[in-house]
Amino acid sequence: MADFDTLISNGHIIDGTGEKRFLSNLIIHNDKIISLFHPSKKQISIRNKNYLIKDLRFKRKIDAQFHIIAPGFIDVHTHDDQNVFDDPSMSCKISQGVTTCIVGNCGISLAPFNFSGNVPAPIPLLGKKEVFKYARVRDYRDNFIKNPSSINVALLTGHSMLRVQAMNGDYNRAANNEEIKTMQDLLHKAMKDGSIGLSTGLAYPAASSAPTEEIIELAKVLKEYNGIFTTHMRNEGDNLINSVKETIKIGEVSGVRTVISHHKCAGRTNWGKSKKSLKLIENAKNNQHLDLDCYPYTASSTMLLKDFIARADKVLVTWSDKVKDLKVNDINNIAEEFDCSVDDVVDKLYPAGAIYFQMDDDDLNRILKFNGSMIGSDGLPGDKHPHPRLWGTFPRVLGKYSREMQLFSLEEAIFKMTGKSAATFGLEKRGFIKEGYFADIVIIDEQNVIDNATYEKPLIPSSGIEQVFTNGQLVWKNLKAKLNFPGKFLEGKKFN
Repeated sequence: MADFDTLISNGHIIDGTGEKRFLSNLIIHNDKIISLFHPSKKQISIRNKNYLIKDLRFKRKIDAQFHIIAPGFIDVHTHDDQNVFDDPSMSCKISQGVTTCIVGNCGISLAPFNFSGNVPAPIPLLGKKEVFKYARVRDYRDNFIKNPSSINVALLTGHSMLRVQAMNGDYNRAANNEEIKTMQDLLHKAMKDGSIGLSTGLAYPAASSAPTEEIIELAKVLKEYNGIFTTHMRNEGDNLINSVKETIKIGEVSGVRTVISHHKCAGRTNWGKSKKSLKLIENAKNNQHLDLDCYPYTASSTMLLKDFIARADKVLVTWSDKVKDLKVNDINNIAEEFDCSVDDVVDKLYPAGAIYFQMDDDDLNRILKFNGSMIGSDGLPGDKHPHPRLWGTFPRVLGKYSREMQLFSLEEAIFKMTGKSAATFGLEKRGFIKEGYFADIVIIDEQNVIDNATYEKPLIPSSGIEQVFTNGQLVWKNLKAKLNFPGKFLEGKKFN
């Protein structure tokens, strides 16, 4: 007899490669997938040792008949840096089948940061001053190892954090050579400590004054560590095309893998520009590593900023630090209540958050379908009233865009969430169902998987995500977190 942890039988495996599903049993032991075999097999080999199926014993058996077994999803664009400590169950993510989060996006990360002054937008999105306590990435890494969550975490270093420290808070200008050298030194240390790359938020006050050359000089540091560069571009509206060109230039000159964050065409006057932006990206992919992520909604969410209001069809203000009892409401209604202009409302409410309705379905469908696109939620867990993408992104892609709209097969949808993401971000032995890979696994009811979170009620778990395993441990079942915390800090693959 031989004892193993978990047998998942009779499921159809979609393995993360984009290839067709296949019927198979799967054995998990400790944190790894140790065997895949057809249910008709009488004898199998595990680690070069032969076993009769009848002689195998398991602590847990799961019959996955009529279900899909897929790799755990990788959310490539999150702001869960602090959420993994505030809510280690990470129900907002494991309820969607997500087992790995890339944190530190849009130029903001909890680490490295050693600065006691006031900070510009969007840094406050990650939390109040007391959460910014990690001078080094290794400090953040060590705290996560000591206090793990239900998911794995990989950390990007935020460009805005480097700017604020190196420029002593004087960020409304280009950095000089000495300041760039200071930022490079901080980035070198971050990469050695386990960061997987650099992110920017060039649309925000903290970094909008940084010229292209400043970003290139920092991105060059990544080359030594085979790190990745991700960017919330300088503009996603009227100057979208120029911003895509700038991003392509940064990736080309620095020679590093590049990802455009939450690619979109914001503002009614820019609808349709995805045809040109995706063509630019597609052409650039012939000569460099360039990809993008997106979320399946036509509304975005971030800080309440005047520039963003101007291009939106509708703006819902979701919270305000100054008006504590603010109810979620249209900004025009709030302006009427306050008897003032919309600009004055921003001044009265800021710091505040908002949801901006500003994208077109055709652009969204085109970007989702694009062969370089990955899925990232971009949810803000600290929001008092978050965007529904925080709880609904991945099942929405599977249910609405794959099953109902048939933009792409379920196999391709899962590839965009798993294998593509793991390969792009260099996450070793993640993103695929293969023997010897980590047992990050989601069991899906293909016919019923769908998001339930709405703009009015954004905290509702999705349907059809039956069970979720992270590193071989069950973390989600029957719409409940299991309060197991097997998540690991992932440092990324060192590419050649």
